[in-house]
Amino acid sequence: MSFWDKLKVAFNDSVDTLSEKTSEWSALAKLRWEQRAIQGKIDKANNELGGVVYQLFVEKQQEQLKLDTKNNIEKISTLKAELADKEAEIKELLERGIDNAELKGFKKDLELGDGKIEQVVIEESSDVLGKKLMEISLPEKVLIGVIVRDEQVIIPDGQTSFLVGDKVTLLGEKEDVEKALALF
Repeated sequence: MSFWDKLKVAFNDSVDTLSEKTSEWSALAKLRWEQRAIQGKIDKANNELGGVVYQLFVEKQQEQLKLDTKNNIEKISTLKAELADKEAEIKELLERGIDNAELKGFKKDLELGDGKIEQVVIEESSDVLGKKLMEISLPEKVLIGVIVRDEQVIIPDGQTSFLVGDKVTLLGEKEDVEKALALF
């Protein structure tokens, strides 16, 4: 098999799994963002608990101290259970082989097959700012992967609009990805 035939096979294999891998990586990214958000809520609840305990102790309101402490600890326990669930989901995805080595291998396969994966940040001067995905004429062989907006991972559809600061993942054939980058 010639080099070009191998290249074609590698690219075709990559394209065949592109949709599957993109959704798996998107799911992993979303879970990690959710994990961080829950951890932030736990940290906030711990800080609030400390403030409440201190204030009620100083004011010598023992009964209210017991009640508020119990309620805050239950809230923290619930959040910790949510966090454990997210961590279990992440672990399950990682055990299925979704990791940075696979992503690097995928990126290498794309490059060998004249493909490319890029991330671009939407700026105020972007031609796509405020437009819906369905309103944008993307080159034929480009896919929009995920959009990271603030602390949220978005799996875009035709109704998804682009906002300043959005981190957009583009993947596809190298030439078409570069054309798409110019749009963004």
